[in-house]
Amino acid sequence: MEQMSLEARVGRLEDDPPIALEAVDFTVVDPTALRRRFAEIFTYIATVEGAVPQNIADITTLLPDLGPLDRRFLVLWEGHELAHSAIFDALRARLELPERNGIDRPAPPTRPRRSFMAFGALAKVTWLQDVFKLVYLARGAMNEHMTYDCYRYLGHHFDSLGEHALVRTVTEPIRRQEAAHLGYYRLAAATHRRTLSAAQVRLAGHITARTYAPVGSTPAGRDESGRVFTGLAGAHVDAVLDAVQDIADQLLGADSRPLPRFVHEAMAECLGRTGAGPDPTGCPTWN
Repeated sequence: MEQMSLEARVGRLEDDPPIALEAVDFTVVDPTALRRRFAEIFTYIATVEGAVPQNIADITTLLPDLGPLDRRFLVLWEGHELAHSAIFDALRARLELPERNGIDRPAPPTRPRRSFMAFGALAKVTWLQDVFKLVYLARGAMNEHMTYDCYRYLGHHFDSLGEHALVRTVTEPIRRQEAAHLGYYRLAAATHRRTLSAAQVRLAGHITARTYAPVGSTPAGRDESGRVFTGLAGAHVDAVLDAVQDIADQLLGADSRPLPRFVHEAMAECLGRTGAGPDPTGCPTWN
């Protein structure tokens, strides 16, 4: 039944094609307000959503034994996310914001990052590959939940500014697709977890807690990540982080020992509220 449920989720994604630019109503009421309030956020969204081919190259190097259903999902996920990136690039162009680096030029061939190549060599051991797969699926669910919430709050901002066309044809359709991605990742992670030993689950939790950074952030771009997420969620940012931590606890918690509150700690680091933590540059960031 669970396999059928995963099949059904992939089928639902196949029935919801990437959002075409022609379907988007770019009518803008107050372009000055959008430029002032969201220029950095729109660039960040377009960049992060457009990084999916790199993410797929990394994941398929790390997990060479992904099954057909996993690979079907990755193809669908890539199509959706690249369309989201194109929408925000088009919106940026309508607002006459500076061109994002790489726009309107062919993407260079995507090579897996060195950290993923190194961990992929370790994944030749089936026991470890199963651990890494749980990390990947759990991190996917965490990232999709944060992304879903960010589009939800962006929609609230648009609505308050009277930008109802953008709510109807941008944030709501994208949020629906992100929710479907989240549903797939959560079920796939929970299903995979039940095939693992307690030791494997504990190791997956440890790796995640040590390497986690908010979706799209890198050691060089953490300040930007903090500004974007707090700019969208505002006073509700702790509730967003609580929900992401809950997913980690559900999918990666083992025994009676709770996971550390690493989601909040990672965002605090982005916001400059803590000292330098562990340097994740030598490990996959899993974004």
